[in-house]
Amino acid sequence: MKKVMLGLLSLSLLLLSGCALLEETTNSLNYAEEATAYVNDLNNFLEKASTLEADELRTELKNLQTTITDFIDIDPPAIAEDIHQELKSRSEQLLDTTNNLMDQGEITVEQFTDTELYRTIENIQSLQNQIEQLEL
Repeated sequence: MKKVMLGLLSLSLLLLSGCALLEETTNSLNYAEEATAYVNDLNNFLEKASTLEADELRTELKNLQTTITDFIDIDPPAIAEDIHQELKSRSEQLLDTTNNLMDQGEITVEQFTDTELYRTIENIQSLQNQIEQLEL
């Protein structure tokens, strides 16, 4: 009887550890998808920003602020903590730059392209390979 109970206990522990591993893998994949979507949103913003009128640019910058804040608040899985910290740091720089630009009042495309915004987004884009490694 003890052998049966010990066997069932061992099987239960094995299943639970397998579930934890599956959950961590799922969380890692979900985070990689969210991070990739975030970087794609930044890319899309850069592509269309230079063609926008001042009012449209201001609206898009407000949307960008929300996107950045939402990403910063993500709770990453353990395997993605380092890359998230790097993305968070760069995203906070991006948010500061965006806030400063919004505080200037009327925004022109020329003002926008002369800011650190472009360079900061490019720095974030450079982390894309590390994000893709999380999906493996």
